Amino acid sequence: MNKNLFQGLVGSGKTYASICVVLFGLLFCLEGCIVAGSASSGGLQKRMEIEELFESGTLLTDHTYYVDGSEIEPDAIIAISNKFHLQTKIWTKKEDWTAENLSKAVFWMQTEELGFCYNEAGVLIAPDGQQIGIWYSKRDHSTVRQPAPGVVEVFSFWFSPGSPCARQEFLDDL
Repeated sequence: MNKNLFQGLVGSGKTYASICVVLFGLLFCLEGCIVAGSASSGGLQKRMEIEELFESGTLLTDHTYYVDGSEIEPDAIIAISNKFHLQTKIWTKKEDWTAENLSKAVFWMQTEELGFCYNEAGVLIAPDGQQIGIWYSKRDHSTVRQPAPGVVEVFSFWFSPGSPCARQEFLDDL
């Protein structure tokens, strides 16, 4: 290839460096937008002691329980503190749930654990950092919003991209 033609395509070293600086600056700005966007929503924090709570069938009396998915084998279980009202179209409220009902749901959720894809648990965190409840699921990501004081929204859970559970779900869908 002609050396002059190659230099024309690539440009001078100074031009290349300028382009890199501009692209780096743009990337830095976009990262700031992403972080600012995520600051307006809460999410999930994993905690082993919450996992033990679910697996022992211990009900929190000052919380209301909800499931997403099948009544028998839910995709996720959450318990929202009675200090908050859950605004939802996806979560099914479990009116008279007992410790036995919770234990059965957890048992059936555990029967679907494969390899490195297992259920975890933790706390639900509102955008302002308050703990609003607890969760149990193989799906370990969600968004929590607080549209008004005392009102929360918890969106459907999803798998961490690239996690063993996400890979298993992909293989199951083939």
